[in-house]
Amino acid sequence: MLEGLLKSKFYAKSKSLLKMSKARLEVLKKKKSSVARFLKNDMAELLRSGFDYNAYCRADGLLVEQKMIACYNFIEQFCGCISSNLSAMNKQRECPEECKEAAQSLIYAAARVSEFPELRDFRTLFTERYGTPNESFVNEEFIETLRPKSTTKELKLQLLHDIAEEFNIEWNSKSLEQKLFKPPREHSVNISRTDTLLSQRTRARYRISYPTKTTDNQQNISDISRFCSKLFFSDSSKINSI
Repeated sequence: MLEGLLKSKFYAKSKSLLKMSKARLEVLKKKKSSVARFLKNDMAELLRSGFDYNAYCRADGLLVEQKMIACYNFIEQFCGCISSNLSAMNKQRECPEECKEAAQSLIYAAARVSEFPELRDFRTLFTERYGTPNESFVNEEFIETLRPKSTTKELKLQLLHDIAEEFNIEWNSKSLEQKLFKPPREHSVNISRTDTLLSQRTRARYRISYPTKTTDNQQNISDISRFCSKLFFSDSSKINSI
């Protein structure tokens, strides 16, 4: 009697969560799709107008939106699996084999998709019924989709090519590729040469030289003091004359 009551509560709670998740998915997917569509149109217009670097700079934003849409598609797929097999899940104490991936993937998503509160309710429901989560059953492609990672230049360039093809834009990426993959200038060498030149000019201006090594430490200190004094008094006199 008690076991049947608990199962009925599980069934009712699951049904309610599936209904709310469906509504949530519709809202989230509509919002993300709208943003992605706007970004794609904007990037296409930039490519058409010759501002390919500006389009390239917007690629990260579009990739983020596409990633989240893919994530929502997975969640929708998992919820569909739970819905189709809910009667079997209600009858069996152990999670049916065909539902393990869906159930564990929804649990896995709960801590990673903050805008989807129903996932946390699914996590509570499934862990109470089936015990400790087992990530070995989580969909590997879903894990890869949720994994934080930096986008490469090659990936963003490919996105631009896809947009150009979709919108029938004749675009040659050679100029942008040369700009993106141009070897960095050797700033450290330039800075070193500049510092050396300034140092030489400073010594010539004040007709002094840096203290050299000597066994007499007191002489070193004296040389440094004279060097600083000449710099100070010279700059002070200029300030006073203004």
